[in-house]
Amino acid sequence: MERKSLPSLLQLAKAWLPPIAWALFIYLLSDQGVIPSFSEVWHDFIFKKCAHMFVYAVLYFLFHRAVSLTLTKNSTEPSIKLQNKVFLFALILTFLYASSDELHQMFVPGRYGTIRDVGYDMLGAGIVLLRQYQYI
Repeated sequence: MERKSLPSLLQLAKAWLPPIAWALFIYLLSDQGVIPSFSEVWHDFIFKKCAHMFVYAVLYFLFHRAVSLTLTKNSTEPSIKLQNKVFLFALILTFLYASSDELHQMFVPGRYGTIRDVGYDMLGAGIVLLRQYQYI
């Protein structure tokens, strides 16, 4: 019985440690009180919003991978239905983390959280989703 649970635990670790590590990286970035910025306001805005999109695109990809590895292991559901569950669950996890990250920033001196940034985060996740399902 122990032999069956160990590979299963190892598979869960392989699936979920990358998104957890990336989420920790995002947390450490958002915990910085002062972030270096460009002197030109528009350059700074574009760079920071692209950074939001990038880090959350990666987070969505890692969540999608983890959910896919977890759900498809023993599933008997039709493939398309399972794919829909995977992308939806990964998207929800990304949204919840993006929202909690902006909430966290409200308590970091020198930072503030905005709903707009959650939108940029989800835009990054949405681009990956569209790419995965070959819409772009």
